[in-house]
Amino acid sequence: MTADRDDRPEQPRTEPEIIPPGEARRAEALSQMRMRFDERVGVHRIVIVRPGLPWVLLGLIIVGLIAIVATLVIAGLVLLWIPLLIVVVLLVLVSSRLREAVRRLQAWWWRR
Repeated sequence: MTADRDDRPEQPRTEPEIIPPGEARRAEALSQMRMRFDERVGVHRIVIVRPGLPWVLLGLIIVGLIAIVATLVIAGLVLLWIPLLIVVVLLVLVSSRLREAVRRLQAWWWRR
């Protein structure tokens, strides 16, 4: 098995990009961008750069606002269902009492 192994270094699969001296400023401008799309004929390139502190803080604020809104919606639904549940329980109790009273009235009517 060791006879099949080749100890030569592996050749790179792609050629390295050589940046001309005048293009150094362009590379710096790219590093300042968050995302950039370049399209040429047959070439698609997306450059993504690590977000800075303001973007991280903005993202945390947005996530916090979404969490607050979700909490308020859930609390509102709970506060809405509590009175509805009380009304339903009261209606069940009243209807059972009313049904009992109607049965007594019918029994009295038929005995007469």
